[in-house]
Amino acid sequence: MRRASDFLYVRLYKTLKEQILTGLIKPGEYLLPENELCKYYGLSRNSVRKALEELHKEGLVLKRVGLGTMVPPDLSIQHGDRKIIRIAAPFPAYFVDNGLYVLCDAFRQKYPHVDIHVLSLPADTFAESLLQSDRMGFCPDIVLIGESQLGIVENQSLFADLGSVAGAALEEMYPKLRQSLCPDKTVPAVPITFSPTCLAYNPDLFTDAGIPLPGPHWNVDDFTSAAERVTSITDGRIDRFGFSLFPSLSRWLVFALQNGMQPKSGDNRPIIAQTLDSLQDWLHRKRIATVYTDSKNLINPFIYGKSGMTLTTLFEMSTWTERGIGFKPEIAPLPFGNTKSTLLQANLLLVPRACADPGLSLEFVSMALQADVQRTMCESTPFLSVLQPVNTSVKSAAYLHAINVGDRLMDNNYFLHELLDQQMDPAELMAEMSLFWLGLEDGGTIAEHF
Repeated sequence: MRRASDFLYVRLYKTLKEQILTGLIKPGEYLLPENELCKYYGLSRNSVRKALEELHKEGLVLKRVGLGTMVPPDLSIQHGDRKIIRIAAPFPAYFVDNGLYVLCDAFRQKYPHVDIHVLSLPADTFAESLLQSDRMGFCPDIVLIGESQLGIVENQSLFADLGSVAGAALEEMYPKLRQSLCPDKTVPAVPITFSPTCLAYNPDLFTDAGIPLPGPHWNVDDFTSAAERVTSITDGRIDRFGFSLFPSLSRWLVFALQNGMQPKSGDNRPIIAQTLDSLQDWLHRKRIATVYTDSKNLINPFIYGKSGMTLTTLFEMSTWTERGIGFKPEIAPLPFGNTKSTLLQANLLLVPRACADPGLSLEFVSMALQADVQRTMCESTPFLSVLQPVNTSVKSAAYLHAINVGDRLMDNNYFLHELLDQQMDPAELMAEMSLFWLGLEDGGTIAEHF
């Protein structure tokens, strides 16, 4: 199995290379110190050094003892007469790694004289990095963001109105996406793909344990029983869990939604407290579940066969093949309560008004929303189209129902910003939940934050 560190250092190598080739880091300038690269990209020092070694082999950086790593002052980057579109995106952005190429290929077929460069910037400082790059005289032509970063469009005057280029696509877009992400007449950002939070399972482990595969009427008791039977103990040590979970709001709030949590509908604290107590039951009493905490790269025990089920997204799943997963994961309907509801995430495109060629940038956005391009993406990658007719024609009804998108289920789903008070900082709440995940604090204490 390919080591995760191999995959991660290659991603950083490509990211830094694009920053150099696009001119964000200019000849004679220094890269961030190794410790800051580790911090901002969530990587080990070994992975960072391997990425820098690859850049050094290609002559893109020099190592100055006691000073750091710099781009050679005499480095010459030739683009000739070819036009360039620069797409800025947060790191990590799984769509960039495994889905954006479909949109780029379609664009290149129509505009073969245009090169496309993707500039990845640390997600934690993405807005600040965009602002800083503008001050340095570097403006991306297109910006790709997740819906959690929509705050950067508060100053809509900085971005073009995409309503006209989105055109008929807005009419075929899921109403939920249109109403949640494009609610105003002015449309500074348009979604190009989305994912529900869903439950993946390892069918090989289920079969080996004699567990019936999950079906449409699978419930929480079936889930708990399966997790108990998949959990494996050797010499008193658990070497495989039934279920693994990343301890973020974008995962565990699904349990609360399934048990009736609604935004702006009274006091949700009893539901949240009950939800969290159930999680502690699985984690610390039954010991059939575990949490993993790599916030940058989501190194999930599930892909190594160390858990039988996991809450995930199609975005995260798109990386599993590269990371060396040894089985074909399947999707089970969410079984945690009587309410068919889950969380949503999305990727959106924006066009800065100050970009070099607004016409070309707007054409890229328009092409990304064309039904044939969205269909190709939906057929050749794990990503969903934002156009409801495309998904209905490409994906099976059973699959769409399992991920809580089929029929009218999409209307029951929520983006995280729709559930949280605007004053609530998800990162701060995650930090305050540290004792809870260790089993040292009860669910009621955390529920008071809501």
